[in-house]
Amino acid sequence: MKATRPGHLPPPSPDHGQGRVCAVPGCATRLSRYNPKRNCWLHTEITFPNYRGKRLAPGKA
Repeated sequence: MKATRPGHLPPPSPDHGQGRVCAVPGCATRLSRYNPKRNCWLHTEITFPNYRGKRLAPGKA
């Protein structure tokens, strides 16, 4: 017996190409084909999520 998922199959994950490396000169880190960013985790700028209701007081970052 062979079963299938009811309804449509989910779309495939976006593919951003194979063999990509970090865009920072001198960095040879290979990026995943599913990673949409141009830089590796080491060279990506830090961003902090802004959760609703959890605001930091000025100067407490």
